[in-house]
Order: sequence, then structure tokens, then C-alpha cells
Amino acid sequence: MEKLGLGPKVLLQENPKLIYARLTGFGQSGRYAKSAGHDINYLALSGVLSKLGRKDENPYAPVNLLADFAGGGVMCAMGIIIALYERTKSGKGQVVDASMVEGAAYLSSFLWKSQNLGLWNRRRGENLMDSGAPFYETYKTLDGKFMAVGAIEPQFYEQLVKGKIAYMYTLHTKSWGLCSNIQVMNCARICFQFYLISVLFYK
Repeated sequence: MEKLGLGPKVLLQENPKLIYARLTGFGQSGRYAKSAGHDINYLALSGVLSKLGRKDENPYAPVNLLADFAGGGVMCAMGIIIALYERTKSGKGQVVDASMVEGAAYLSSFLWKSQNLGLWNRRRGENLMDSGAPFYETYKTLDGKFMAVGAIEPQFYEQLVKGKIAYMYTLHTKSWGLCSNIQVMNCARICFQFYLISVLFYK
């Protein structure tokens, strides 16, 4: 916009109450500021891409949802909302500068916090919610479709193992690492038809 003579300095002089938002991939400064990119590039630079994928497989980008839409569009929209609120107090406009790299990095702050606390410090595909746990996974069903299993909390995990996979369960061994992925995959096909509880299975 600056090349067209329509940068924030020019327009805010014309209208001091203007909310001027700009959304870029790499931000306004730095070695990549003028570079073109796509969602997968922004995820890579933010560090998020290194956390996405299964064990011993290449990292993968989940469509273009994380950087383009969540880290970019949503963060930019939130900035506009905050700027609008500020204007009701001060009467002044704002420049909202959103970067997809920074937005994606912010969204993944849960991962970095968990990593520092020792809750997500294994390799990719070996942690609680990145396909490393058989009770938080997707499984192919007999009709060729897929179902999602999410039984993180102890009470839900207990209901999971009390279903058609009860023969693997012993009362004195209630540990998270009880069943292997293959065991759960084979048994999940059976227990799905019983619709154990809605929070566990979604097809």
C-alpha cells in the first residue's frame, strides 16, 4: 500500500480515527519481510511444523488452517476488534500489524509451555496428542471410514477399556501405556458398534 501512496501514515493523517490493518506472512521487518510464502512456509519458520506428524514420518501441514486462517486471519481480526475498542476510549485510530509466522508461533505457545514442563518433550509422534497415545487416535473402521477416539481423562479412558477391549484390562494395572496402537486399532473396530460413549468416538 505504501507503493501506492496509501500507507498508514498518509491515511491516518487524513482520518486519525482510521483502523489500518495489514496482514503479512513474515512481518514488516527481518530477512524474510519482503519474501513471498505460503502456510507451510510460515509454519516451518514458526517452529510449529516440526511438531506436526507421526513418528518416523515427514512433518505435515494440516491443509492451510494454522498459519493462513488461525495465525493470520483470526489474529488480525482480533487486533482490529481491540483497536476498535481502544478507539471508543481514546478516539484515535490504530495500525494493526499481523504476521502469520508470529501468529502461528503464538498459537503453539501451549506446545512450548508443555515442552518446558516436560509434558511434551518426546520426539514428534510420541506425545500425548500427536498420535503417540492409542487413546487419542484415529482408526479405520470395517466400512472403510474412520473414527476418532479421544479418551484422555482417566474416567473416559476407563470407559474405553471397559468396552469390548475389556479382555486386555486388569484391575491392578490402570496405566496410560496399557494398550499398543495395534491392539486398540483392532479392538476399536469391534467396540465402535456399541457406541460406548459419545465423548470417545466420532465417525
